[in-house]
Amino acid sequence: MDLITLVKILGAWSHAPGPLYRLLAQTLRRAILEGDIPPGTRLPAERMLAEALAVSRNTVIAAYDLLQQEDLITRQHGSGTWVRSLPPEKIDGYRSTSNGSLARSPLFEMLLNEPQDLVDLSTGVPGALNGLSLEAFTLSEETLASLLTTPGYAPLGLLELRHSIAHYFEHAGLPTRAEQILVTSGAQQALSLAATLYVQRGDIVMVENPTFFGALDTFRALGARLIPIPVDQEGLRADVLQQALGTGLPRLLYLTPTFHNPTGTLLSPARRRAVASLAKKFSFPVIEDNAFADLNIIGDVPLSLASYAPGEAVLTLSSMNKLFWQGLRVGWIRAPEALITRLGRLKVIADLGTGSLTQAVALQLLKHVDEVKAIRHQQLQDQLNLVTTLLQEYLPDWMWTTPSGGFFLWVCLPFGSASEFAQIALRFAVVVTPGTVMSVDDSHHQYLRLPFLLPSDALEKGIQRLAQAWNVYTQLAREKPDSLNAIF
Repeated sequence: MDLITLVKILGAWSHAPGPLYRLLAQTLRRAILEGDIPPGTRLPAERMLAEALAVSRNTVIAAYDLLQQEDLITRQHGSGTWVRSLPPEKIDGYRSTSNGSLARSPLFEMLLNEPQDLVDLSTGVPGALNGLSLEAFTLSEETLASLLTTPGYAPLGLLELRHSIAHYFEHAGLPTRAEQILVTSGAQQALSLAATLYVQRGDIVMVENPTFFGALDTFRALGARLIPIPVDQEGLRADVLQQALGTGLPRLLYLTPTFHNPTGTLLSPARRRAVASLAKKFSFPVIEDNAFADLNIIGDVPLSLASYAPGEAVLTLSSMNKLFWQGLRVGWIRAPEALITRLGRLKVIADLGTGSLTQAVALQLLKHVDEVKAIRHQQLQDQLNLVTTLLQEYLPDWMWTTPSGGFFLWVCLPFGSASEFAQIALRFAVVVTPGTVMSVDDSHHQYLRLPFLLPSDALEKGIQRLAQAWNVYTQLAREKPDSLNAIF
């Protein structure tokens, strides 16, 4: 198991009371017993793991000692540290009382354990939608009564909602029929269905670099071979894409052309035209992730990529989650009708159809989409001003480019590794996403993604804690090159 994968598995391991060596041993023990670190795995050398976790080598040695005493690992001089095979009763006994491996993810840890003091700057969750009446979220008795007379299954989505989503696309300049819409349980399910439709183990999928880590996880779970295409200030590099197509054709291209996650850039109309032309010429489908398309900060939003490739296999994904509320979990796919039919079959297998009550709320909310866009636009401007003011005050050496939309800053640290810094930030009770998590090739090691559409007090507290962590990180770096793990 490579070092980066192991660090991801460990998650927010150090955010708990107690000596670090015991916390590390406890987290490794859980990962071994739950099977995330399988028998026969060679664990990293003490010094390598210490550097990756920003702890002392003695901390790792002590953690390994505890695991060895419990017969979970074996250590052989000259051949390394290995995870032992365990009797089934020991594994099953542990699993019956565990929360599962997802609990180690910072996001799931917050959802499951609800830590009171941890500031989460790792996820893209929008703040409260102030300014919209709660009546917009409330279904009338007539609507409820009408829904209760239906069977409750609508695999492609409620027809009235599909018409409304089609109108939403029409309003944005993309002619669309209801038959071209599949309603999903959020944008993540839309992505999963679209990927499953096309990708089999070993297939090439081209993606932006960096990109949304949820997309990377989805494609990797399907066994795809990921080819990175770099992003600059105008979005995906269409010239590099064209060069890559000369070496091998992809089964799929995935990109976020409108307010790219994490950089916030906007793919220019010229590049949209170029990408659409290449997709038509080389006959590969495109997943256009428009999850952030309604969250513009600067300038106008260009036409959807699908507008430049009418009739082609361009699957446009979006949802209600980022604009309205993360808990709504209603998304959609817009694609040629034949593809919607095929995707609908996959949707039936997945969950038989998105909940009708949730869809009814979404239908009602779409009537307020222009009003909500205006509210979010003002929030984005205000929060962007706040986060830049805070960074200039507390972390003046950090660098970023103002995003065109979305709610992330793609921050470049003046030196060092964002992954190492993220480990120290954990000890100041703040979680951040380093750039390597959002990179196909574990590049962008000096970057981190910083969300700013958060409650102002949480954002200020988080930036203050990052500044405290950065002061420690900077001091360690000044003392000597290899001292970043010297005091932990």
